[in-house]
Amino acid sequence: MPEPKALDVLFPGPRRQVFSAMYFEPERWWSLAELAGRAGMQPSSLRHHMTQLREAGIIREKAEGGRPWFQPDPACPVHEELRTILTKLTSQVDTAETILIVEDQEATAQITRILLESWGYHVLEAHSGEEAMGLFAKDGHAIHLVLTDVIMPGMNGAELASELLQQRPDLRIVFMSGYPNDQLNRPETAFLPKPFNPASLSRMIRKELDRPVAVRRNVKSS
Repeated sequence: MPEPKALDVLFPGPRRQVFSAMYFEPERWWSLAELAGRAGMQPSSLRHHMTQLREAGIIREKAEGGRPWFQPDPACPVHEELRTILTKLTSQVDTAETILIVEDQEATAQITRILLESWGYHVLEAHSGEEAMGLFAKDGHAIHLVLTDVIMPGMNGAELASELLQQRPDLRIVFMSGYPNDQLNRPETAFLPKPFNPASLSRMIRKELDRPVAVRRNVKSS
């Protein structure tokens, strides 16, 4: 049976998250965007590694809807061994990060939530700044990042961020808006323009989560 440490050689670095996800749900077909989101990579960068795994007989690939989809290959000689190891490792420690989405448009919030959850994040959803404050009061210790719209009825995104950062200076904040002028006039602010695609969302979220804790974003409500 392969040793757990051998997985680092087979699928090193952030790609280990992709490998773990696939074998934790071996019957599921995964899109390249979903797997790239797990690893915080661009799909084009991950494609080469998926091709290598397919050629090695570890995973299989199909084309559907004009896109490639991937799944662990049950014909692989070590399929069950890998599944046992990775299921055990994944169930031992839940390392998924928690993201709070704050978006007054419920459809946008739900679509964003589905994307983030498909990449393995825990997601909380609020439809106003006030609702977000309530969720933060309850679960703020577990939240790693807040993804908030800028323009919302009542408390806007900048005001919300200012309040939350007073409670948690280490909190990551990503603003999103469909209006270019909503970038808060601060080049250091993490800003995601709408409409965004899965790749840009994945890169921004991963960039902020991986940012050293010592680096702070100063956000003040206008």
